[in-house]
Amino acid sequence: MTYREIFEMKYSHGVSTSELVKRFPADVKRISEVALLDIPDEILRQVISESQIAERLIDLKRRFGVCESYQE
Repeated sequence: MTYREIFEMKYSHGVSTSELVKRFPADVKRISEVALLDIPDEILRQVISESQIAERLIDLKRRFGVCESYQE
């Protein structure tokens, strides 16, 4: 599955992350990454130790138009 397909199933069709993992176990890494898109950029940078991964997730957020809905 592509990131776009996972994103659409999760956010447009309301399929939960756990249901996506059950349906598509081979894509668990991508599903997990899409699930992290809800987390604000600054928190992603704090909790993900590898900066390249955090920046890739932030890039995915921009690509799919995920806005920052959480404010501290």
